[in-house]
Amino acid sequence: MAAREFHYRWEWRLRSPPETLWPLIADTNRFNRDTEVPSVERLTRSHPSSPGQPLRLRLMGLSIEWEEEPFEWIRPARFGVVRKYKTGPVQELRTLTTFEREANGTKLVYEIWARPRNAIGMLVIPLQIGVISRRRFESTIHAYDRYASAGKKPPALFHKPVLASGSAQRLASIREELLSRGQADDLVSRLIDAVCHADDLTAAQLRPYALAQEWRMPRKKTLELFLHAVRAGLLDFRWNVLCPLCRGANETPSRLADLKSQVHCDSCHIDYTANFDRSVELTFRPNPSIRILDVKEFCIGGPQVTPHIVAQQFLSSHAERLLSLPLEEGHYRLRTSAKAGGQFLNASEQGP
Repeated sequence: MAAREFHYRWEWRLRSPPETLWPLIADTNRFNRDTEVPSVERLTRSHPSSPGQPLRLRLMGLSIEWEEEPFEWIRPARFGVVRKYKTGPVQELRTLTTFEREANGTKLVYEIWARPRNAIGMLVIPLQIGVISRRRFESTIHAYDRYASAGKKPPALFHKPVLASGSAQRLASIREELLSRGQADDLVSRLIDAVCHADDLTAAQLRPYALAQEWRMPRKKTLELFLHAVRAGLLDFRWNVLCPLCRGANETPSRLADLKSQVHCDSCHIDYTANFDRSVELTFRPNPSIRILDVKEFCIGGPQVTPHIVAQQFLSSHAERLLSLPLEEGHYRLRTSAKAGGQFLNASEQGP
């Protein structure tokens, strides 16, 4: 007899519009962390070209392994994923999150389908998903909505920053040094605040240009401050070699001399030559003498891993699917992981 499939459907009315909620809830790595999902470990693929990524986590003393299919999404309307488990009490799990625009905000629907593997799964699924996950998801989503409606970024809900012993004295000294080098007082204060209070996922990848935009400060002045902060001992830096397709970092050396020109992206199954102008990014993180980071992965493939991708679909050979995409005006590329290159199009108000 086939095992019963559990289906959970949770619905919330939120004040923020879909475009504001999407970057928060579709950031599944951060969302899983904030809902206290255990961190995951990447395993080696059985075949290099396999689309699924094998993963493992530990929950309630159990080692659970599964293969995760690529996420599917249409921004900012819906996203979901399928996980096929090799070990543990669950055989398969599917999720789908939809954002429906309403006059006063968003109706968010979160659905889970879970098929147990055995009798333990029949007991674990209602407890872990039906009770614990529902409570944590609801609390986190409403917290995100409160911050989003106020125009603020949510903090790490259950993870407080850990400052190193003696960091207060070092920060005071570094602040004086930066000011003596001619750095603007308000900009120095913003940077020190980010170093001390940003959550670990954000602090591990401080990007000067992104922060300059958020702070409404000139890019050049912000970058100069970051470079001075490295000399003062506040920050460290590393070079990220980005994949031309997914924009993920595949090499992260701390020295420019250690950059490799030939790089492999495991997510996209491609080898590429790093172009310094287009593929190399400089990012910063707090120096360990100031702050101790504990950066883990809680989800590897949600939509916000590649926020420049409007839609992603996972189709089997010869399958067809019709999509309605809410494209803004601009240039777009259609591509598949199976072939190089792509088809290019322009979206415009009067376009076909």
